[in-house]
Amino acid sequence: MTTIQNNSTAVNAGATGTAGAINGATAALNASAGSAKQIQDQFMKMLVAQMKYQDPTDPMKSSEMTSQMAQISTVDGINKLNTSMSSLLSQMQSSQAYEATNLVGRSVLIPGNTMNLVKGQAAFGAQLDASATSLKVNILNSAGQTVDVLSMGPQKAGTVPLVWDGKDINGNQLPDGPYKFQLSANVAGKNINPAGLTVAGVTGILNPTGTAPTQIMLDNNTTTSLADIAQIR
Repeated sequence: MTTIQNNSTAVNAGATGTAGAINGATAALNASAGSAKQIQDQFMKMLVAQMKYQDPTDPMKSSEMTSQMAQISTVDGINKLNTSMSSLLSQMQSSQAYEATNLVGRSVLIPGNTMNLVKGQAAFGAQLDASATSLKVNILNSAGQTVDVLSMGPQKAGTVPLVWDGKDINGNQLPDGPYKFQLSANVAGKNINPAGLTVAGVTGILNPTGTAPTQIMLDNNTTTSLADIAQIR
C-alpha cells in the first residue's frame, strides 16, 4: 500500500466565477427582453382597442392618455436597457475569451476520473464539499482491476490536488499509460464518494458565439467551459 501525504497548495481559477456570472446574467437578460417586448405589444393592442371602442360621450381624458403613454415609454426603456446590457455582456464575453488565451499551454483540473501515468508520475485531484477525516484512492488499470490504494489522511474542504508514483500495491513500477481512479472519504462520520478531477492541457480557446459561454479546447480532444475549471496548474 502506498501512503502519500498531500502538501500541495491549490491555485484558484479566478476566471471561473466570472464565467458563471456572465452565463447567469445572459440567461436573465434573454428572459426579461422577451417578456418586456411581449408586455409592450400587448399594452399597445389594449390601448388601441380602448381608443377605438371608447364611449363618445365620455372620451379618454388627455391625462389618462399621457399616463398610459408614459407606461409604454417605461417598457420601451426597459427594452433599450436590455439591449445595452446585452451589448455589454457580449463585450465581457469577448474580453473573457481574450484573457482565457493565457491558459493555452497550461494544465487545468476539471471534473473526471481518469489520469495518465507519464514517466512514473500521474496527477489528478478530488473535490471535497466538506473537510474529510480520511481520503482513500483506488487506482484501476485499463481492465478495471485495482492496482494500488492510496491513503491520503485528513483533507480540508475544497480542491485537493493529488499525485501517484505509478507503483502497484506491492511496490512494482507499472507501465505508463491511462488509468482510472475511485475516491472515498469519511465526512462527519459518513462514507462518501467525492467528485474526481482529471488533469488536461489547454490547447486553444473557442470564441463564444451569441450568448454561448467561452469554451476551452483540451489535449484529450474535448472542450469545457471556464466555469468547470477547479484549478489552474
